[in-house]
Amino acid sequence: MTADLTLPHFDVTWRGGTDAWECDQMGHMNVQFYGAKFDEAEAVLLARLGLPAGGAAQPRADHIVFRKESRVGAALWVRSAVIGADPGAGTLRLRHIMYHSPSGAVAATVETLVGNLPAAVVAAGAARGVDPALVEAGAAFPAVAALDGVGLERARALALVETGVSAIIPEDLRPGGMIGRRGLIRRLSEAVGHLIASEDTSSESLRGRHIGSAALDYRIRWSRPVAPGDVVVLRSGASGTVGRTLRFFHWLLDEKTGEALATVEIVAVYFDMQARKAIPVPAEILKLFEGRTVAWP
Repeated sequence: MTADLTLPHFDVTWRGGTDAWECDQMGHMNVQFYGAKFDEAEAVLLARLGLPAGGAAQPRADHIVFRKESRVGAALWVRSAVIGADPGAGTLRLRHIMYHSPSGAVAATVETLVGNLPAAVVAAGAARGVDPALVEAGAAFPAVAALDGVGLERARALALVETGVSAIIPEDLRPGGMIGRRGLIRRLSEAVGHLIASEDTSSESLRGRHIGSAALDYRIRWSRPVAPGDVVVLRSGASGTVGRTLRFFHWLLDEKTGEALATVEIVAVYFDMQARKAIPVPAEILKLFEGRTVAWP
């Protein structure tokens, strides 16, 4: 069903657009900027529910679905709603939907579980709750892999590829020290080229044949806060293909302790950059992962 834009408590929490500098070599807005805009929308919603400025809300899990690409100059807006509250756990389940203007076509959706919230904020959210079905959400939060057993030692045992090494910067963080969507997703976007690194599968080689790629679905689990200057590493693997989609995952790990900071399960698709249509996973990619897929989660 399509969300009812007149629904009470399903309010506009962000308006803006797609700038040229937010678009990547695929010709559309890079996924990290969807994350940035949803971060802003969520901050607006929580502030309206009474979260003080600088309040240390902590994301626990996300399910992001990308539905329609956004290209340079696209006008976008987000509506958000509370679709669940757990006073005992101090959590709210939130729904964000990003739309194109003026068509109203859905660009992307997020369902998220946010914790570490003051009781008054949870109560305010519960009072403004919306039936999940009315905003295209299920009765329960979508399944997201647990962090149990995830760490640097296991990553080495599974021969996961090191696809990123970096230091946390202040701009990566939400108040309270949890890494924000943009801070996390920008690292994932840059990691893919290392996961599929070969002469035949480089981005330059694929683009030369007008082959691009796009994420369809992210399932994210966060662990704990980090601090500016912390060194983090990404370890990544492919878990196989289903139809025309490629399934892979990333573990963001604290280099010093080996602990998991976040995990991300991704469904992606390859597409014809001229026709803007999905195509089968290229044979070179399938060959690259022969014997290298990892059964996780």
